[in-house]
Amino acid sequence: YKLGPGAEPALKDYLSKRKRMPFFANARTVRNAIDLARMGSAIRVFNEKMSPSSNGMVSEDELMTIMPDDFPAPEDGLTGIED
Repeated sequence: YKLGPGAEPALKDYLSKRKRMPFFANARTVRNAIDLARMGSAIRVFNEKMSPSSNGMVSEDELMTIMPDDFPAPEDGLTGIED
């Protein structure tokens, strides 16, 4: 995977906000952020390719690029965690 334009600052912003929240776990938090961004990327590409104006073809580059909006809101990283 690669970070597209603006994705690195988005990741840094996400991690900066998560550091101030409960259950911050360094490497685990980073891994979870990337995993959530990968899922967001897959959903984004799927939705783009399902639009009537698309030819439906997906390139390897599209599948491998994480964009800023693919990162979740920091509070989304807490889904499923109980206090």
